[in-house]
Amino acid sequence: MNTHKRVIVIGGGAVGCSILYHLALAGVTDTVLLERNELTSGSTWHAAGNIPTYATSWLGMRAGNYGWRLYKDLADKVDSPITYRHTGALWPAHTPERMDLFGHIEGVAQSAGFDLHMLSPGEMDAMHPFWSPDDTVLGGIMDPYEGDIDPSQLTQALAKGARDLGAQIRRFTPVTGITRKPSGEWEVSTADGCITAEIVINAAGFYGAKVAEMAGLQTPVVTLEHQYLVTEPLAALEEHPDLFPLVRDPDIRFYLRRERNAFLLGSYAHAGRPAWPDSGPPDDFAHQLFPDSVEDILEVLEDTIAHVPLLAQAGAQRFVNGPIAYAPDALPLVGPASGAPNFYHATGVQIGITHSAAIGKAMAEWITEGETEWDLAAWDPRRFGDWATPDYAHARASEHYDLQYAIPYPHRNMASGRPLQRTLLYDQLKQTGAVMGQIGGWERAFWFETDETPATGELSFHEEPWHAAVRNECLTVAQSVGVMDHGGFTKFTVEGPGAEAYLDHVFCGAMPRPGRIKLGYMLTPKGRIWSEATIARLSDDRFLLCGPTLANLRDFDWLNAALPSEGVALSMGHPKDGCLMVMGPRSRDVLAPLSEADLSAAAAPWMSVAEIRVAGIDVIAMRVSYVGELGWELHASSANLSALYRAIMDQGAKFGIGQFGSYALNAMRIEKGYHGWGSDIGTEYTLFDAGLQSFARPRKGAFQGREALLDQTAEACEWEWVGLEIAATSPLPLASESILKNRTVIGYITSGTYGARTGRTLALGYVHRGALAMGEDCDVSILGEGFGAKRHPTAQYDPENARLLR
Repeated sequence: MNTHKRVIVIGGGAVGCSILYHLALAGVTDTVLLERNELTSGSTWHAAGNIPTYATSWLGMRAGNYGWRLYKDLADKVDSPITYRHTGALWPAHTPERMDLFGHIEGVAQSAGFDLHMLSPGEMDAMHPFWSPDDTVLGGIMDPYEGDIDPSQLTQALAKGARDLGAQIRRFTPVTGITRKPSGEWEVSTADGCITAEIVINAAGFYGAKVAEMAGLQTPVVTLEHQYLVTEPLAALEEHPDLFPLVRDPDIRFYLRRERNAFLLGSYAHAGRPAWPDSGPPDDFAHQLFPDSVEDILEVLEDTIAHVPLLAQAGAQRFVNGPIAYAPDALPLVGPASGAPNFYHATGVQIGITHSAAIGKAMAEWITEGETEWDLAAWDPRRFGDWATPDYAHARASEHYDLQYAIPYPHRNMASGRPLQRTLLYDQLKQTGAVMGQIGGWERAFWFETDETPATGELSFHEEPWHAAVRNECLTVAQSVGVMDHGGFTKFTVEGPGAEAYLDHVFCGAMPRPGRIKLGYMLTPKGRIWSEATIARLSDDRFLLCGPTLANLRDFDWLNAALPSEGVALSMGHPKDGCLMVMGPRSRDVLAPLSEADLSAAAAPWMSVAEIRVAGIDVIAMRVSYVGELGWELHASSANLSALYRAIMDQGAKFGIGQFGSYALNAMRIEKGYHGWGSDIGTEYTLFDAGLQSFARPRKGAFQGREALLDQTAEACEWEWVGLEIAATSPLPLASESILKNRTVIGYITSGTYGARTGRTLALGYVHRGALAMGEDCDVSILGEGFGAKRHPTAQYDPENARLLR
């Protein structure tokens, strides 16, 4: 055996072979794929093989579209046969809410450059010779790109293409151990000996968690059962050889397509069933299935026959009930592993045949370019920390399975597996009406119910119970003072004589003076926005960085990779790990009597920081505000959080103090025109696209992304971040919906809200630079309906910052 390779890929399913093939296309052929059994022996061989492009996000749509475009020519390109039928797919809707969703999906597709479009019942009826609507079908949506492919042939073709370019594949070579050598390389032990590699990629499917454990890592991959039925051949299908669309009926919860002269019927109409919840998959599970569960199919068969009467004539040829890998949020785990340089995950891929192509593309980009074309933060495995326990992963993945075809309301608050990480205020907040949600494993108040606005659990694209409560929370903050427990705030401590020089290299802007704060941006080598942080300089050589909660592991790896060998200490977290936001025009009135520190505007101006005592408790008081009001972030030790909270609430009672949650925080930051990481900024945007170029100091010296930034300075950027006011009463603007001018798509929405303080429906988004002048009219698509809008400055609330400077 060759004992040294640049890259080892573990797992010989569609995902692993796609990665190997894409690496070879990129010129990386010093590679080997290790498969414990035969290629496709895990989930790939029994997969239904459908290739949907329908998705609720740009990333999902891009992944599906990249897949079918690659697959349609792959057989000829690598000279390996693949049965691939490009049929399209119909999605019927039986409820007005589903029609709202399909209208939204049409807008998302339109903004992304794809053609998923609405259909009438009659149009669907004409497209399919064996499916018919009844009076329950209100309409539907067409995915013109969907088809079905033979998964085993696809995988073998990818494998052949990789081999032909010089990659190696070793079947029946189980991995038995993975260790990191002092040199930083990885040693992978197999039944046939050891291989050393610079890079290891875990593409082991439902064995992904076990492979991670071999390397001393944790990744929340669990296995669920999924079943479909193949009918006996039908004469009517034999007499009708033409292709017709696959049908996905999310309200009845089935999918149905042709399988030669039979039907293939799959269903999600049952609760998620974990396989091997205690021990994980056995070492000898290959080309095997679980026992049939006929009742699962029978639950939907009667309703399906009502629309496809021919099914009533069909007997069952076989049931296929096999393992399917899931992450807790039902999205793939793709990208660098936390704290393990040059170890990547490409596992937990629920729709592996569809997404394998995009994952191969992304892995090749990570390895050859250091960053990806598309923003993969939603798939980054570091979105889960060690808080994502196996029990949590099984519970949450099972809930997602049950919701596979449910309407994905944007504010669905999933309860399974919770609570996990809590601040010491959790019980007190619950007692005062907090409706808790989960962000990065942390419990955080999303909003506060009252007798007038109880939490009924009602979900809608229109008015939901929390809307009225959040409006009141925002008005309390604007008129008096509000408090928020910001549990799980990402914090990094940077200390040492080289701290300033180190941060100057990592961030594109200048560092603050001692006692001051600046907002800083980290750039990729190509000058794209990696992340942001509030940089508080506590003294000459002590800094506290606060960043997005969901980016803690991801950003720590980024910071750690740039750390010099001496002179700087970087650590995750801070002894003052808790945070209370105290915001509003009366915030100084509340805090001043509790502290001997001078909190006046002259002594504690906006964007300043001081280590003071409040209510006898040591805090780091940061004069910053994400809501656009006078206020402080008080960072304190968790042990003192309850006492600090009680003192502030007691003192604030005379001023009408209230509490606010994450929904209100988000609504107010949109009114203020502040960017949100993961929604308004990410790795697909430059500072110039996002209107953040003033935060860069290209002449300060070397920093990561500087050369790209200088190149961008000399070129016109593609996008322009804009603010919009929706002219008429509309549903809440949703991300990725289209912005149009003269019926032509010119951009898309990234954030939207009802502004309680401005009394306006507002959206933030991107348009092609120069496509929309300030004050010019346009239209936005919301749930499939066009609404008039007008461009305005992104900051609609207090654009002069008068309230912040008090």
